[in-house]
Amino acid sequence: MDRLINLLVKFFVFLSRFVPIFSKLGFVDYRDFGDLEKEPKLHILLVGYNGARNTGADVRVAEIVKQLQQRLGKEKAQISVMTLDEENIRCYFDSDIKLVPFSSIFFADVFRACCANHAVILCEGSTLKSKFANALTLYFCEAAGIMKNQHKPCIAYGSEAGEMDAFLERTVKRLCSDTYFIARTQNSLDKIQQLGLKGHFGTDAAWNFDSSSHAEWAVTELQQSGWNGTSPLLGIAPINPFWWPVRPLLTKWVKAKLTGDHSLQFQLWYFFSWSKQRELQFEHYLDAIAHSVNEFAAKHPCHVVILGMERLDADACNKLNAKLTKPASVYLSADHDGYEMAAILRQLSILITSRYHAQVLSMGARVPSVAISMDERLDNIMQEMDLSQYQLLHADDTELASELTSVLEHILFHQEQIKDKIRRQLVFYQNTLDEMGDFLTSWLLSHESPT
Repeated sequence: MDRLINLLVKFFVFLSRFVPIFSKLGFVDYRDFGDLEKEPKLHILLVGYNGARNTGADVRVAEIVKQLQQRLGKEKAQISVMTLDEENIRCYFDSDIKLVPFSSIFFADVFRACCANHAVILCEGSTLKSKFANALTLYFCEAAGIMKNQHKPCIAYGSEAGEMDAFLERTVKRLCSDTYFIARTQNSLDKIQQLGLKGHFGTDAAWNFDSSSHAEWAVTELQQSGWNGTSPLLGIAPINPFWWPVRPLLTKWVKAKLTGDHSLQFQLWYFFSWSKQRELQFEHYLDAIAHSVNEFAAKHPCHVVILGMERLDADACNKLNAKLTKPASVYLSADHDGYEMAAILRQLSILITSRYHAQVLSMGARVPSVAISMDERLDNIMQEMDLSQYQLLHADDTELASELTSVLEHILFHQEQIKDKIRRQLVFYQNTLDEMGDFLTSWLLSHESPT
């Protein structure tokens, strides 16, 4: 089925080259931008995984839109954002931002949206990889391929590249050859360049996300949930690291329809990977975190907060909470937007996280963290801060409970040194992001061939 999706993407990309020839309906030409009689505004489409209540994905796009508005203004740009659910992300944007719906069967939606815009920004962090879903990378490849065929600019902004299936790598090389990549890690840039693609080193798009307007709300909310207002706050952002990748499987879709069991269904024909071994690994991961947190809380009285940064994390959050000696305060992205989730994160004393953007958003308040990583994203950020030696663990570590207990104690005795490393690295990230914003707007406005 992944290969069928690959073929459908290539088919729609092929069709896109004929749109300017046979029909002007809905098509905009990059060469017309700046012509006061034809099109004075630059129509920019942000293509990402938005509207699914993934906090990281949504705050990234909110910051990209803010950068564009600050540098271009409403007079020069009409910004559109693709979304799975308009209601879930409307809070991040003013009424001038156009929301473009799309579904998991994205082929025609991406086709129409790309044809109707001058430029595309690929704004998901995990842009080129098979770790989560080949279909996600193919979604970005379709947008990149259409813009290539129509000689319009496409840029991937703060992206990562990782291991991919062979057929997907071939598609990426072909369809993304005119896309410019600003990679958020050096390892990703190395991978991008190995694929023969163009780009340079940058950072994530969410470093300047501001939740200060919700700080008072966060304190009140935590107190209402049982925090005494003075004891340390220990946060946990868990996931299920073992049910990826998501794959399209028609046989499982038919079975789910017949049996009514949709427990492993992601969306439509997409299903999580699962087995008895994966289930045992997941239980070990949760048990290890719970054991360490229970031990730490008994020795160092604190209030525990669990954060579900993605709607999909709710199951992991609830199962972990059931294993704690004392129930935690639980905040799920299904119920709280990025401003509220970030505000809670920035009240923490220590964070245990398997979510990359929980790490990113907590760093705005210099919160020391332990990363329990499932892939290269948290590995990279911990290495960049020179904290990987003690504060980087992995979800499949056999001795995760004892290792986590040891790291939490280490953080208690080295908080100031850790916060200083976070502060210095945060300044670098924010400066890099500002430079990226300048590059992005200059690149988009160039009437010369952008690639």
